[in-house]
Amino acid sequence: QAVFDIAYFRERPEPFYQLAAELWPDNYAPTLTHHFIALLHERGLLRRVYTQNIDSLEAAAGLPAEAVVAAHGNFDSATCIETGAAVDIRALRDAIREGPDGPRGWRALADAHGGLVKPSITFFGEQLPSRFFELADADLPHAHAMIILGTSLKVQPFASLVGAAPRGTPRLLINRCQVGENVGLEFGGSERGAAS
Repeated sequence: QAVFDIAYFRERPEPFYQLAAELWPDNYAPTLTHHFIALLHERGLLRRVYTQNIDSLEAAAGLPAEAVVAAHGNFDSATCIETGAAVDIRALRDAIREGPDGPRGWRALADAHGGLVKPSITFFGEQLPSRFFELADADLPHAHAMIILGTSLKVQPFASLVGAAPRGTPRLLINRCQVGENVGLEFGGSERGAAS
């Protein structure tokens, strides 16, 4: 967990950069589920996908950026943590692959931009992107149906999205294990948890 803590990253960026090299989206391909979501978009059936994943695989499957709300950020962009300035994500990818040292390593990138650079991933100790709250407030009152995939429904405020659609909105929950209790959903007229 410390690897994703902004204070820890400031002091010891090496563990995050090692992990980021392994997690970088171009190391993986979108799944059938990502392609299914892209198909929903192509057919005009998707208002928006809200994701807790940081892997950017929705974009790799063909979803445009405006159709995705990455609640915890992703690898689509990068910023300097000191200045807030945007940094080309490809420059960060190349610097991480180069390692800490050398003229194109991540230390040289930090020197060039006035501070450490990281993908636009929300670390512990940082706020969720304002886009998450703005679009949730705009989208969810108009939802006609929800598909909830692969989430524990334990992390707030993300878990609250399920209950933000109008009462009676059909919801399909697909998950490999039991999900969070007390998420405020109504099934069959009584207040019960999403695992019901």
